[in-house]
Amino acid sequence: MSKVKVNLTSTITQKKETETFKKSTDGELKTIGDITRLSYLEDGVIPVKMLLKENELLIKRGVDENNYSFMRFVPGEKEACRYVVEGRQMDLTSAANLLEFETQEDGSQKLRIEYDLFSGLYLIGNYTVTLIFT
Repeated sequence: MSKVKVNLTSTITQKKETETFKKSTDGELKTIGDITRLSYLEDGVIPVKMLLKENELLIKRGVDENNYSFMRFVPGEKEACRYVVEGRQMDLTSAANLLEFETQEDGSQKLRIEYDLFSGLYLIGNYTVTLIFT
C-alpha cells in the first residue's frame, strides 16, 4: 500500500439546508488491476475502508460491530446500505447519480460520488463527496 494524503470534501443537503465539510488526513492506497482500496482514520479515530471497482464503490466506516456504516454505490442503481449505532440497525438505500475516479493532471487521483440516501420512500438527503489522494 502507498501512503497518501486524503483531502475530503462532503456536501450534504437535507430539507433545503446545505452544509459542507472539509477534512484532510493520511491514508493508504493500493491498486491491483481494476480494484482500488483506500483506508484512513476519520478524525484520527474512526477507521474508513473503501473498495472501488469498475462502476461500484463500497465504504465501511466504524469502530466495531455495534457502531458502523456500510454503504454501496452503483451508478443508476438503488443499493442496500446500513447504519448501526449502539447495536441498533437502520436499513437505508443509496441511489448513486455519479461515480467518477480519475487521475488529475498533477498526478493526484480524484474520487467523486453524488448520491441520494433514502429510508424506505423518505428522502433523507442529497450528498456529494469528493476525495483527492496525493
